[in-house]
Amino acid sequence: MTKEEKAVYWRQRIEEQSRSGLTIKEYCAREGLAVASLHYWRRRFLSRKQDPLVVGGEEFLPVTVTSVSSGAPVEIRLCSGRSLHLRERIALSWLQTLVQVLEGSCG
Repeated sequence: MTKEEKAVYWRQRIEEQSRSGLTIKEYCAREGLAVASLHYWRRRFLSRKQDPLVVGGEEFLPVTVTSVSSGAPVEIRLCSGRSLHLRERIALSWLQTLVQVLEGSCG
């Protein structure tokens, strides 16, 4: 398996664990994975600084939208590992400020 294939494999496992609602230990036991390996790759991905895309002076980071339905809560996963769960519409300026504060120690 190439380095890129390993990275893809572990990114998928980390995303699956996060969506599963199981703890890392429970997920690894169910999938036959070493807890230490999942933690290693999770830290490795979180430590990588993502290069933002700059458009018109604004910086954007990659976003993956899995599914959205009207009125459904939205989860935003930040590069720091934190998650925001939004149940209602909020002001964009407030969200931008919140993300900047939460991610200030991330970059």
